[in-house]
Amino acid sequence: MYVGFLAVWAYLTVIGRGRAKGMPPAPILVTLILFVGAMGFDGVNAFAYDLHKNLPQIPYLYEPRLQLRLATGLLTGIAFAGILSPIVNFSLWRANDNRPIIENWKQVLAALAISAVLYIANESRLGILLYPLAIVTSASVPILVGLINLVFLLSLFRQESLANTWFDALNPFAAGVFLALIELGGLSLMRYAVLGTTILP
Repeated sequence: MYVGFLAVWAYLTVIGRGRAKGMPPAPILVTLILFVGAMGFDGVNAFAYDLHKNLPQIPYLYEPRLQLRLATGLLTGIAFAGILSPIVNFSLWRANDNRPIIENWKQVLAALAISAVLYIANESRLGILLYPLAIVTSASVPILVGLINLVFLLSLFRQESLANTWFDALNPFAAGVFLALIELGGLSLMRYAVLGTTILP
């Protein structure tokens, strides 16, 4: 999910829509929401499968597969790029670029192609590909959480729409990522306090 978002966000920036503030057209927006729904549905089924092991009366539809989780996660990454990016851009950039962040199905197909490449790279099990993917995946988590924090920080301190250049955006982005590292570290400490070194099934 996180690396899918980062890759599609980079693609949108390369094609000149990195600062676009408009939501995608309704049919594309509905498709993106369905992408999120697919991941949610698969997640609920996986949770029901885990519960079924101890509570056989709880039904599930199919045995979860990591490949399917990866695919639905990448689709959700596309959705986050199409839905979250305009919110970030609206909060951050001064220029009124009101174009849709994703304007047409051609751009959706390009995002799907990028996600397919990431999927194939992951499933290839080639170390030369997995090491860079692992690094990018680790970096993408605080970046995405940091962007969400950025929106809240700009709103809290009433600093919306002040950035003209990427250099102007550096400080609020760094603040968002710094806060994300604190949040993620806090969650890790809470998990360790509750579960210790227990390995979850």
